Amino acid sequence: MSFEGSEDASRELVKRYGERIKNHIQTLVPDTRDAEDISQEVFAKAFQMIGSYDSKYAFSTWIYTIARNSSIDFIRKRKINAKSFEDLMGGEESNSADRLVPSPEEHLIFEQEIEKIKNAIDSLPEQYRVVAEMRFIHEYAYEEMARELGLPLGTIKTRIKRAKERLHKDGKLNIQLLP
Repeated sequence: MSFEGSEDASRELVKRYGERIKNHIQTLVPDTRDAEDISQEVFAKAFQMIGSYDSKYAFSTWIYTIARNSSIDFIRKRKINAKSFEDLMGGEESNSADRLVPSPEEHLIFEQEIEKIKNAIDSLPEQYRVVAEMRFIHEYAYEEMARELGLPLGTIKTRIKRAKERLHKDGKLNIQLLP
């Protein structure tokens, strides 16, 4: 997949992944404007680093990794800036933006939950694993999944429902946590 010098391909990439990347970023950085800024940065980095993409891995994994790392960088910068502001104010004023940034402990818990979900999904039979990963990890819409997999929408919905049931039945996850 080569996007270097191709404006159409770049537009297609943003069209295909833009909303999902922004939603993913918002799990770490809740402010919509910040998430949009980081999202733009993610695509700029992806276009610059497209040569480092290894096609034996899913493209979505590569771009989600860029999004996660960019979000973490933003959080670190924000923490440093918030701390500097607090120091300047003598520690008397609270920066409300700082409260929106997850603490390192919250971030670690989030990462552990994602890993737990991934491991549980990996134990599913293939037909459920594919749709569960697309829905719960990469946040695909049902319609997108149907298009990409070439399956009827009803089949996608049924497989998602059955994947949730299996995850719950196996005691691996609380299905209320899943979208």
